Amino acid sequence: MPPSARNRSARFHSDELAQQGYFAHDSACTVVPNIDALYPASCNGAASCACVGGTKQCNTQCTTTGQRIALFGGNFTCENIASPTDPDRAFYLWLYEPYDKTTCAFDLGPPTNGHRWNLLKNGPGFGGGISGPAVVDLGSAPSPGTKVPSGAHDPRQAASVDVWVHWYDPRGGPTVAVVNVDGSCTPLTRQRGSDTNGAWSATVTGVGTGCHRYYFAFRDLDNNVITYPTTGSLGIGPAGSCADWDTTRPPAGAGCDSALPDGGTGGGPDASGGGIDASTSGGDASTGGGPDGDATGGPDGGTGGQPGGCSCHLGRAPAATDGRAALFFFGLGLCLWARRRIARG
Repeated sequence: MPPSARNRSARFHSDELAQQGYFAHDSACTVVPNIDALYPASCNGAASCACVGGTKQCNTQCTTTGQRIALFGGNFTCENIASPTDPDRAFYLWLYEPYDKTTCAFDLGPPTNGHRWNLLKNGPGFGGGISGPAVVDLGSAPSPGTKVPSGAHDPRQAASVDVWVHWYDPRGGPTVAVVNVDGSCTPLTRQRGSDTNGAWSATVTGVGTGCHRYYFAFRDLDNNVITYPTTGSLGIGPAGSCADWDTTRPPAGAGCDSALPDGGTGGGPDASGGGIDASTSGGDASTGGGPDGDATGGPDGGTGGQPGGCSCHLGRAPAATDGRAALFFFGLGLCLWARRRIARG
């Protein structure tokens, strides 16, 4: 299963915000109906390829958030956007947005707790993009029971790249966790959350040029191999010449034997992938939000967000954390961890 629709929609929106120079939930033009086929291989989000007629203008009407996500094949409940291009900073701006009321429900405001509410109460489907301003699209997940719902890398390409992946199994952590890059496996270590629900990461080197295919592989307590993506591989490399996902998969080479004795074809009853795709469906909750999402103004905020129980978390954003997330995926682990703690409470 390739990365999900919400993931691609969020990444496209981050790119179109940067390429077309605006900041809003809805697109600034009427997006071409075949954008799913064009992005990112032959369209980087610029108006010349992403907009009907090649210009940044509305052809009858501009494409809304829900319509954009639908073009990529996803559904939609809410969206958060923020101007920072650092995933840690954007995530904590949303989670710790200032809110001085005691109301424990979605509040469009001002002040608003909509971004935090979206993270903690919507989903569990999640899609993130951060090539430009930070974007997360949330909605229902196609495979809510999957043990590996998401994974990616950050930055897009450099000599040293961090890979992140989310593991969830209420019975316990994986017995093996690796990332296979070009046929060589590197062990993953848990950086956030718990063994049963956490974000795992590794740093890979030697990927500063060219195109490098990779996928994540885990063994669960039943000795099943679970991979993300379920089929094919993700790509570290330049946009346009290194596909975000394709059907090829590197062989199981050095360091992979214990995790992938079958040569990396996956297996296991849970090999359903899922993807960090995010989609949203439902009423738009804050089409404008605050200013540009920096620490002084607060991030622009979420579309959607329906009241559904007490999940308010008040407080200031902590100092920047160590390491950067891979397109919000460590944040997804924290979100889901918090959501399940709330549900149990």
